[in-house]
Amino acid sequence: MVATSSFAQIINTNDIDTICRSNRAETHRNTIVYVDLSSLTPGEDEWGYTILKKLELAPRERVTILGVNPSTFEVLEVFDSCYPTFTQSEILQIRNNRSLWDKLITQDPESQQRDNLQTFDARLRNSLDKIVASSKKYMLGKRRDILGAIAFDKNRFTNRDAVYRVVIFTNGTISDDFESGANETQIVELLTKKYPASFSGAEISVFGVTGGDRSEALESKERIFTSFFLSNWARVRSFTPSLPQQTNSSFSALNTRMGAFEGGGVKGSAKLSFSAANGKLAYIWLTFVLGPKSLYVPIEDEYLCNGDTCSLKGRVIEQIPFLSSTPYFRKGDQIALAGKNGERLKGELTSESKEVFRPGNGNPQSDEVKYQIEFVGLN
Repeated sequence: MVATSSFAQIINTNDIDTICRSNRAETHRNTIVYVDLSSLTPGEDEWGYTILKKLELAPRERVTILGVNPSTFEVLEVFDSCYPTFTQSEILQIRNNRSLWDKLITQDPESQQRDNLQTFDARLRNSLDKIVASSKKYMLGKRRDILGAIAFDKNRFTNRDAVYRVVIFTNGTISDDFESGANETQIVELLTKKYPASFSGAEISVFGVTGGDRSEALESKERIFTSFFLSNWARVRSFTPSLPQQTNSSFSALNTRMGAFEGGGVKGSAKLSFSAANGKLAYIWLTFVLGPKSLYVPIEDEYLCNGDTCSLKGRVIEQIPFLSSTPYFRKGDQIALAGKNGERLKGELTSESKEVFRPGNGNPQSDEVKYQIEFVGLN
Protein backbone atom coordinates (compact mmCIF):
# COMPACT_ATOMS: atom_id res chain seq x y z
CA MET A 1 0.00 0.00 0.00
CA VAL A 2 2.93 2.32 0.66
CA ALA A 3 4.12 2.01 -2.95
CA THR A 4 0.63 2.70 -4.31
CA SER A 5 0.20 5.72 -2.03
CA SER A 6 3.58 7.05 -3.13
CA PHE A 7 2.59 6.65 -6.80
CA ALA A 8 -0.63 8.55 -6.13
CA GLN A 9 1.34 11.38 -4.54
CA ILE A 10 3.61 11.55 -7.57
CA ILE A 11 0.78 12.10 -10.00
CA ASN A 12 -1.01 14.43 -7.57
CA THR A 13 1.54 17.20 -7.74
CA ASN A 14 1.75 20.33 -9.85
CA ASP A 15 5.53 19.97 -9.89
CA ILE A 16 5.94 18.45 -13.34
CA ASP A 17 9.69 18.10 -12.81
CA THR A 18 8.92 15.63 -10.00
CA ILE A 19 6.67 13.68 -12.36
CA CYS A 20 9.47 13.52 -14.94
CA ARG A 21 12.08 12.39 -12.43
CA SER A 22 9.91 9.80 -10.71
CA ASN A 23 8.21 8.07 -13.62
CA ARG A 24 9.69 6.27 -16.59
CA ALA A 25 8.41 7.50 -19.94
CA GLU A 26 6.03 5.33 -21.94
CA THR A 27 8.33 5.81 -24.94
CA HIS A 28 12.07 5.90 -25.63
CA ARG A 29 11.52 8.66 -28.19
CA ASN A 30 13.08 12.01 -27.33
CA THR A 31 11.81 15.06 -29.20
CA ILE A 32 14.26 17.91 -29.86
CA VAL A 33 13.05 21.13 -31.50
CA TYR A 34 15.48 23.62 -33.07
CA VAL A 35 14.22 27.10 -33.98
CA ASP A 36 16.37 29.05 -36.47
CA LEU A 37 16.46 32.61 -35.08
CA SER A 38 17.23 34.03 -38.53
CA SER A 39 13.95 32.61 -39.87
CA LEU A 40 11.59 34.30 -37.41
CA THR A 41 9.53 37.19 -38.78
CA PRO A 42 7.71 39.65 -36.48
CA GLY A 43 3.96 39.03 -36.48
CA GLU A 44 4.23 35.50 -37.91
CA ASP A 45 3.65 33.00 -35.12
CA GLU A 46 2.51 29.83 -36.88
CA TRP A 47 5.84 28.20 -35.92
CA GLY A 48 5.00 28.73 -32.24
CA TYR A 49 1.50 27.33 -32.60
CA THR A 50 3.00 24.26 -34.29
CA ILE A 51 5.32 23.60 -31.35
CA LEU A 52 2.52 24.16 -28.84
CA LYS A 53 -0.15 22.05 -30.50
CA LYS A 54 1.17 19.72 -33.19
CA LEU A 55 4.06 17.69 -31.77
CA GLU A 56 1.84 14.82 -30.49
CA LEU A 57 3.84 13.74 -27.44
CA ALA A 58 3.54 10.38 -25.68
CA PRO A 59 3.12 10.08 -21.89
CA ARG A 60 6.26 11.47 -20.18
CA GLU A 61 8.07 11.83 -23.52
CA ARG A 62 11.13 14.07 -23.20
CA VAL A 63 10.94 17.31 -25.17
CA THR A 64 13.66 19.95 -25.51
CA ILE A 65 13.24 23.34 -27.23
CA LEU A 66 16.26 25.30 -28.45
CA GLY A 67 16.81 28.61 -30.20
CA VAL A 68 19.72 28.49 -32.65
CA ASN A 69 21.82 31.35 -33.96
CA PRO A 70 23.00 30.11 -37.39
CA SER A 71 25.73 32.74 -37.57
CA THR A 72 27.45 32.31 -34.18
CA PHE A 73 26.28 28.68 -33.65
CA GLU A 74 25.06 29.63 -30.18
CA VAL A 75 22.34 27.24 -28.99
CA LEU A 76 19.95 28.52 -26.31
CA GLU A 77 18.04 25.84 -24.41
CA VAL A 78 14.75 27.39 -23.29
CA PHE A 79 12.77 24.28 -22.35
CA ASP A 80 13.56 20.75 -21.21
CA SER A 81 10.87 18.64 -19.60
CA CYS A 82 8.64 15.64 -20.11
CA TYR A 83 5.01 15.63 -21.21
CA PRO A 84 3.34 15.18 -17.80
CA THR A 85 0.61 12.69 -18.69
CA PHE A 86 -0.22 9.14 -17.71
CA THR A 87 -1.99 6.48 -19.72
CA GLN A 88 -5.64 5.79 -18.98
CA SER A 89 -4.73 2.38 -17.51
CA GLU A 90 -2.22 4.04 -15.16
CA ILE A 91 -4.78 6.62 -14.04
CA LEU A 92 -7.38 3.91 -13.47
CA GLN A 93 -4.94 1.85 -11.42
CA ILE A 94 -4.02 4.82 -9.23
CA ARG A 95 -7.65 5.80 -8.77
CA ASN A 96 -8.73 2.29 -7.78
CA ASN A 97 -5.91 1.84 -5.27
CA ARG A 98 -6.10 5.20 -3.52
CA SER A 99 -6.54 5.11 0.23
CA LEU A 100 -9.29 7.07 1.96
CA TRP A 101 -6.65 9.51 3.14
CA ASP A 102 -5.41 10.04 -0.44
CA LYS A 103 -8.96 10.79 -1.53
CA LEU A 104 -9.36 13.36 1.23
CA ILE A 105 -6.16 15.32 0.65
CA THR A 106 -5.53 15.01 -3.12
CA GLN A 107 -7.39 15.60 -6.35
CA ASP A 108 -8.63 12.82 -8.57
CA PRO A 109 -5.68 11.77 -10.80
CA GLU A 110 -7.39 12.89 -14.00
CA SER A 111 -8.20 16.32 -12.56
CA GLN A 112 -4.62 16.72 -11.37
CA GLN A 113 -3.37 15.77 -14.81
CA ARG A 114 -5.39 18.57 -16.40
CA ASP A 115 -3.72 21.02 -14.00
CA ASN A 116 -0.31 19.58 -14.82
CA LEU A 117 -0.92 20.05 -18.54
CA GLN A 118 -1.85 23.69 -17.95
CA THR A 119 1.45 24.17 -16.11
CA PHE A 120 3.32 22.47 -18.95
CA ASP A 121 1.58 24.63 -21.54
CA ALA A 122 2.34 27.85 -19.64
CA ARG A 123 6.03 26.97 -19.29
CA LEU A 124 6.25 26.07 -22.96
CA ARG A 125 4.67 29.37 -23.99
CA ASN A 126 7.11 31.29 -21.82
CA SER A 127 10.02 29.43 -23.43
CA LEU A 128 8.84 30.41 -26.91
CA ASP A 129 8.69 34.05 -25.77
CA LYS A 130 12.38 33.76 -24.88
CA ILE A 131 13.13 32.57 -28.41
CA VAL A 132 11.24 35.53 -29.87
CA ALA A 133 13.23 37.90 -27.63
CA SER A 134 16.51 36.32 -28.75
CA SER A 135 15.53 36.57 -32.42
CA LYS A 136 15.16 40.35 -32.08
CA LYS A 137 18.87 40.53 -31.23
CA TYR A 138 19.94 38.39 -34.17
CA MET A 139 22.48 39.96 -36.54
CA LEU A 140 23.46 38.26 -39.79
CA GLY A 141 27.12 37.26 -39.84
CA LYS A 142 29.44 35.91 -42.52
CA ARG A 143 27.67 32.58 -42.36
CA ARG A 144 24.06 31.49 -41.95
CA ASP A 145 24.25 27.75 -41.43
CA ILE A 146 21.61 26.00 -39.34
CA LEU A 147 23.11 22.60 -40.29
CA GLY A 148 26.53 23.48 -38.94
CA ALA A 149 24.98 24.90 -35.76
CA ILE A 150 22.99 21.71 -35.10
CA ALA A 151 26.12 19.63 -35.78
CA PHE A 152 27.92 21.64 -33.09
CA ASP A 153 25.16 20.48 -30.71
CA LYS A 154 25.86 16.79 -31.47
CA ASN A 155 26.56 15.87 -27.83
CA ARG A 156 22.81 16.03 -27.30
CA PHE A 157 22.48 12.76 -29.26
CA THR A 158 24.46 10.38 -27.03
CA ASN A 159 21.74 8.34 -25.30
CA ARG A 160 22.22 4.87 -26.80
CA ASP A 161 18.67 3.77 -25.94
CA ALA A 162 16.90 6.83 -27.31
CA VAL A 163 15.00 7.15 -30.57
CA TYR A 164 15.44 10.79 -31.57
CA ARG A 165 12.80 12.87 -33.32
CA VAL A 166 14.20 16.24 -34.43
CA VAL A 167 11.90 19.06 -35.53
CA ILE A 168 13.59 22.05 -37.19
CA PHE A 169 11.94 25.38 -37.95
CA THR A 170 13.94 27.18 -40.65
CA ASN A 171 13.46 28.73 -44.08
CA GLY A 172 16.28 26.48 -45.25
CA THR A 173 18.75 29.18 -46.33
CA ILE A 174 22.38 28.05 -45.95
CA SER A 175 25.47 30.17 -46.49
CA ASP A 176 29.01 29.24 -45.40
CA ASP A 177 32.51 29.09 -46.88
CA PHE A 178 31.26 27.91 -50.24
CA GLU A 179 33.05 28.90 -53.41
CA SER A 180 31.03 30.97 -55.83
CA GLY A 181 28.97 28.67 -58.04
CA ALA A 182 29.40 25.61 -55.78
CA ASN A 183 26.95 22.85 -56.67
CA GLU A 184 24.91 20.75 -54.22
CA THR A 185 27.51 17.98 -54.00
CA GLN A 186 30.32 20.42 -53.26
CA ILE A 187 28.21 22.18 -50.62
CA VAL A 188 27.40 18.93 -48.82
CA GLU A 189 31.01 17.73 -49.01
CA LEU A 190 32.20 20.96 -47.38
CA LEU A 191 29.51 20.86 -44.68
CA THR A 192 30.10 17.17 -43.89
CA LYS A 193 33.86 17.61 -43.66
CA LYS A 194 33.68 20.87 -41.70
CA TYR A 195 30.90 19.83 -39.29
CA PRO A 196 31.11 16.06 -38.68
CA ALA A 197 28.48 14.67 -36.32
CA SER A 198 26.49 11.59 -35.41
CA PHE A 199 22.77 12.06 -34.85
CA SER A 200 22.19 8.45 -33.73
CA GLY A 201 19.61 7.66 -36.39
CA ALA A 202 17.40 10.70 -35.74
CA GLU A 203 14.22 11.19 -37.75
CA ILE A 204 14.19 14.79 -39.03
CA SER A 205 11.16 16.97 -39.83
CA VAL A 206 11.96 20.38 -41.30
CA PHE A 207 9.20 22.97 -41.56
CA GLY A 208 9.01 26.65 -42.46
CA VAL A 209 11.05 26.14 -45.63
CA THR A 210 10.61 28.55 -48.53
CA GLY A 211 11.84 28.88 -52.08
CA GLY A 212 14.08 31.61 -53.46
CA ASP A 213 14.92 33.47 -56.60
CA ARG A 214 15.37 30.29 -58.63
CA SER A 215 12.47 27.96 -59.31
CA GLU A 216 14.56 24.95 -58.25
CA ALA A 217 15.80 26.52 -54.99
CA LEU A 218 13.35 24.72 -52.68
CA GLU A 219 14.18 21.29 -54.14
CA SER A 220 17.87 22.10 -53.97
CA LYS A 221 17.60 22.99 -50.28
CA GLU A 222 15.86 19.70 -49.60
CA ARG A 223 18.59 17.70 -51.36
CA ILE A 224 21.29 19.48 -49.35
CA PHE A 225 19.53 18.86 -46.03
CA THR A 226 18.77 15.23 -46.93
CA SER A 227 22.32 14.47 -48.03
CA PHE A 228 23.93 16.19 -45.03
CA PHE A 229 21.81 14.34 -42.49
CA LEU A 230 22.19 10.94 -44.20
CA SER A 231 25.96 11.42 -44.09
CA ASN A 232 25.67 11.96 -40.33
CA TRP A 233 23.29 9.11 -39.44
CA ALA A 234 19.91 10.82 -39.65
CA ARG A 235 17.03 10.86 -42.12
CA VAL A 236 14.87 13.75 -43.31
CA ARG A 237 11.30 12.45 -43.18
CA SER A 238 9.68 15.73 -44.30
CA PHE A 239 10.84 19.08 -45.70
CA THR A 240 7.80 21.32 -45.97
CA PRO A 241 6.38 24.79 -45.22
CA SER A 242 4.11 23.29 -42.50
CA LEU A 243 4.78 20.40 -40.16
CA PRO A 244 2.95 17.22 -41.32
CA GLN A 245 0.72 15.22 -38.99
CA GLN A 246 2.77 13.68 -36.20
CA THR A 247 2.10 10.60 -34.06
CA ASN A 248 2.50 9.87 -30.35
CA SER A 249 3.54 6.26 -30.90
CA SER A 250 5.38 4.47 -28.13
CA PHE A 251 8.90 3.45 -29.23
CA SER A 252 10.99 0.69 -27.70
CA ALA A 253 14.63 1.32 -26.80
CA LEU A 254 17.06 1.43 -29.70
CA ASN A 255 18.54 -2.05 -30.08
CA THR A 256 22.00 -2.46 -31.60
CA ARG A 257 23.73 -5.60 -32.90
CA MET A 258 27.28 -5.74 -34.23
CA GLY A 259 28.45 -7.80 -37.16
CA ALA A 260 30.47 -7.88 -40.37
CA PHE A 261 29.97 -7.66 -44.13
CA GLU A 262 31.81 -8.75 -47.27
CA GLY A 263 31.20 -7.90 -50.92
CA GLY A 264 32.87 -6.52 -54.02
CA GLY A 265 36.28 -7.57 -52.78
CA VAL A 266 36.04 -5.60 -49.53
CA LYS A 267 35.34 -6.51 -45.92
CA GLY A 268 34.35 -4.41 -42.94
CA SER A 269 32.29 -4.22 -39.79
CA ALA A 270 28.54 -3.66 -39.80
CA LYS A 271 25.93 -2.58 -37.29
CA LEU A 272 22.18 -3.15 -37.16
CA SER A 273 20.11 -0.61 -35.18
CA PHE A 274 16.35 -0.86 -34.78
CA SER A 275 13.35 0.11 -32.67
CA ALA A 276 9.68 -0.84 -32.66
CA ALA A 277 6.68 1.49 -32.41
CA ASN A 278 3.56 0.05 -30.81
CA GLY A 279 5.01 -3.44 -31.23
CA LYS A 280 5.95 -3.17 -34.92
CA LEU A 281 9.36 -2.39 -36.40
CA ALA A 282 9.27 1.23 -37.53
CA TYR A 283 12.88 2.26 -37.49
CA ILE A 284 15.97 0.43 -38.72
CA TRP A 285 19.46 1.35 -39.93
CA LEU A 286 22.37 -0.60 -41.34
CA THR A 287 25.79 0.94 -40.78
CA PHE A 288 28.75 -0.23 -42.88
CA VAL A 289 32.22 0.68 -41.64
CA LEU A 290 35.28 0.38 -43.85
CA GLY A 291 38.36 2.02 -42.34
CA PRO A 292 37.54 5.57 -41.22
CA LYS A 293 34.42 5.77 -43.41
CA SER A 294 30.86 4.92 -42.33
CA LEU A 295 27.84 4.55 -44.58
CA TYR A 296 24.43 4.85 -42.92
CA VAL A 297 21.63 3.02 -44.75
CA PRO A 298 17.96 3.43 -43.70
CA ILE A 299 15.79 0.34 -44.19
CA GLU A 300 12.05 -0.42 -44.31
CA ASP A 301 11.38 -4.00 -43.32
CA GLU A 302 9.55 -6.63 -41.33
CA TYR A 303 11.00 -8.88 -38.63
CA LEU A 304 9.17 -12.15 -37.98
CA CYS A 305 9.81 -15.08 -35.65
CA ASN A 306 8.20 -18.51 -36.04
CA GLY A 307 9.27 -20.72 -33.18
CA ASP A 308 13.06 -20.63 -32.94
CA THR A 309 13.55 -19.20 -36.44
CA CYS A 310 13.56 -15.46 -37.15
CA SER A 311 13.84 -13.56 -40.41
CA LEU A 312 14.28 -9.95 -41.41
CA LYS A 313 13.31 -8.79 -44.90
CA GLY A 314 13.35 -5.23 -46.19
CA ARG A 315 14.52 -2.66 -48.69
CA VAL A 316 16.78 0.38 -48.77
CA ILE A 317 14.73 3.60 -48.75
CA GLU A 318 17.37 6.18 -49.72
CA GLN A 319 20.28 6.21 -52.16
CA ILE A 320 23.61 6.18 -50.30
CA PRO A 321 25.56 8.46 -50.76
CA PHE A 322 22.49 10.50 -51.59
CA LEU A 323 23.94 12.81 -54.28
CA SER A 324 26.44 10.37 -55.77
CA SER A 325 26.20 9.35 -59.43
CA THR A 326 27.71 5.97 -58.45
CA PRO A 327 26.12 5.15 -55.07
CA TYR A 328 27.05 2.14 -52.98
CA PHE A 329 23.37 1.46 -52.29
CA ARG A 330 20.26 2.39 -54.27
CA LYS A 331 16.68 2.90 -53.20
CA GLY A 332 14.93 -0.46 -53.50
CA ASP A 333 17.96 -2.67 -52.81
CA GLN A 334 16.86 -5.78 -50.91
CA ILE A 335 18.02 -7.24 -47.60
CA ALA A 336 17.14 -10.71 -46.33
CA LEU A 337 18.50 -12.14 -43.06
CA ALA A 338 17.57 -15.27 -41.12
CA GLY A 339 18.70 -17.22 -38.08
CA LYS A 340 17.76 -18.70 -34.72
CA ASN A 341 16.02 -16.45 -32.24
CA GLY A 342 18.59 -14.74 -30.02
CA GLU A 343 21.54 -16.08 -32.00
CA ARG A 344 23.33 -15.21 -35.23
CA LEU A 345 21.41 -13.61 -38.07
CA LYS A 346 22.92 -14.12 -41.52
CA GLY A 347 21.97 -13.15 -45.05
CA GLU A 348 22.69 -10.71 -47.84
CA LEU A 349 21.91 -7.33 -49.31
CA THR A 350 21.41 -7.38 -53.08
CA SER A 351 20.76 -4.88 -55.83
CA GLU A 352 17.14 -4.66 -56.99
CA SER A 353 18.31 -3.77 -60.51
CA LYS A 354 20.87 -6.62 -60.63
CA GLU A 355 23.84 -4.28 -60.93
CA VAL A 356 27.36 -5.65 -60.99
CA PHE A 357 30.60 -4.69 -59.27
CA ARG A 358 33.23 -3.33 -61.61
CA PRO A 359 36.54 -5.23 -61.66
CA GLY A 360 39.19 -3.68 -59.44
CA ASN A 361 39.62 -2.71 -55.79
CA GLY A 362 40.03 -6.36 -54.83
CA ASN A 363 37.19 -7.58 -57.04
CA PRO A 364 38.61 -9.66 -59.92
CA GLN A 365 35.48 -9.78 -62.09
CA SER A 366 32.11 -8.16 -62.74
CA ASP A 367 30.10 -10.02 -60.10
CA GLU A 368 26.52 -9.17 -59.21
CA VAL A 369 26.30 -6.55 -56.45
CA LYS A 370 25.81 -8.60 -53.30
CA TYR A 371 26.95 -8.10 -49.70
CA GLN A 372 27.10 -11.01 -47.27
CA ILE A 373 26.11 -9.80 -43.79
CA GLU A 374 26.12 -11.45 -40.38
CA PHE A 375 25.00 -10.10 -36.99
CA VAL A 376 25.31 -11.75 -33.59
CA GLY A 377 22.82 -12.14 -30.78
CA LEU A 378 19.72 -10.51 -32.30
CA ASN A 379 16.82 -10.77 -29.84
